[in-house]
Amino acid sequence: MPRLDELQRDEAYRACCLAISAAGAQRESLYLARLALLLMEEVGDLPRCLAAIEAAARDLPTPSLPG
Repeated sequence: MPRLDELQRDEAYRACCLAISAAGAQRESLYLARLALLLMEEVGDLPRCLAAIEAAARDLPTPSLPG
């Protein structure tokens, strides 16, 4: 499966941040869950999706921005 290079990752990150902001604080979790589900459907491989879910939860950093 192809991987994003650093510039593509930065562009995707920026677009995601803008979309989260546009969704607003009350719908942020809903947006992120929907995005995750749509991306998992694109991957189309349940074991890889489950591994990514576990990897994302492992060693989750403390937010550095005030929230």
